[in-house]
Amino acid sequence: MRKYLIFVMAALFLTLMAIPSIAQDTLKIGAPQPMTGPDAPFGSKFKKAYDLALEEINAKGGVQGKKIEVIIEDHQAKNPLAATVTEKLITQYKVLALTGGRASGQAVEIASVAQRLKTPYVVDHPSADIITSKGFEWVYRNNPTGSIYPQAFNEFISEVPGAMPKSAAVVYDNTVFGKTIANSAMVFLKSKNVPVVNDEAYSVNTLDFKPLMTKVKAQNPDFLLMVAVSTTDAILLTRQAKEIGVSPRAFVGFGGGFGVADIATELGPLSENVFSSAAWSGNPNDPATKAFYKKFYEKYNFYPKEHEVEGYAVIYILADALKRAKLTGKLEDDREAIRQALLKTNMVTVFGKVKFGNWKGPLGDQYTNQNIYSAEHSVLAQWRGGKLLNVYPKAVAEIDYVFPDPSVKR
Repeated sequence: MRKYLIFVMAALFLTLMAIPSIAQDTLKIGAPQPMTGPDAPFGSKFKKAYDLALEEINAKGGVQGKKIEVIIEDHQAKNPLAATVTEKLITQYKVLALTGGRASGQAVEIASVAQRLKTPYVVDHPSADIITSKGFEWVYRNNPTGSIYPQAFNEFISEVPGAMPKSAAVVYDNTVFGKTIANSAMVFLKSKNVPVVNDEAYSVNTLDFKPLMTKVKAQNPDFLLMVAVSTTDAILLTRQAKEIGVSPRAFVGFGGGFGVADIATELGPLSENVFSSAAWSGNPNDPATKAFYKKFYEKYNFYPKEHEVEGYAVIYILADALKRAKLTGKLEDDREAIRQALLKTNMVTVFGKVKFGNWKGPLGDQYTNQNIYSAEHSVLAQWRGGKLLNVYPKAVAEIDYVFPDPSVKR
């Protein structure tokens, strides 16, 4: 019995000794994402983007002689669970850095945990201004903030003759994300003396928008602005607004809900000419971005848009920081080295130029570690023939805009 116990203890000791060496074989990045539940399609998009970037980087030898690995933990689009799985990634999986989040509410939780546990977090998509306006030195963001999403729309109505709205209805989900974008849009419209005739918040995944759209129709707005983090909300808002006869010169969507293929497949002709003002998907006229689009399509049989481009780019940003960081194998020291390396990031990805800095946003928020080129990364696109194509600014346009919407009778 004694010999048996000695054998078991020895075996256990050898197993425990082996674990750290296995853990050091890869450079681990944690990514809380919704892999099940209503937002699972978005989690799938980011996983595909991460996988392609990892495949390319690791095929070239990885970073510092090691492969990069992304560990995804499912937060099911639930804010409290996002905090739980983030802590798990940091304390149990011992990741060097974090990305992901998907929605702003989840990203706020991830950022708070990352700050508390001193782990770098590079946001790839969540856009609420508060994420990089809390003064967190461990949190970085490549993509534009929510208050920047309307930037291209603002330029369009200011620069195109006759495009300034005579009035506007603004309908938005009551999340941090929705309120941020709606507030930014309304502040700009009011600065141009455009009457906001409807200011309507709704709950995410509302089942019937007809009562709300009846109120909007009664005001006969010149433009209808709709903010939706949820694709199902974006689809239903547009469908029911058109079905009951809301007739603006332009339907304008903001947020991830208006930027996915389901808009065209579910709405069919009802999606035609609907605008989407959001983060861009990189400059489609840039050769490197074109090549990425082609490669992504060949691998997954669909073209990438905002989410996939953001996810792919963030892995290259982290790989660049890992390459420049002096890694010692001591977890806390390595996380600090990566944080310092991110501060010195100055590169170009398929998403665009990246350099993190501290500056003031459109609504006066003081950003920390927000990409200083964010204002250049907003685009106005339009659903045309089942495709979401850039129409403004002209430098990144893929097709001429259609305005006013000829399918709407006023």
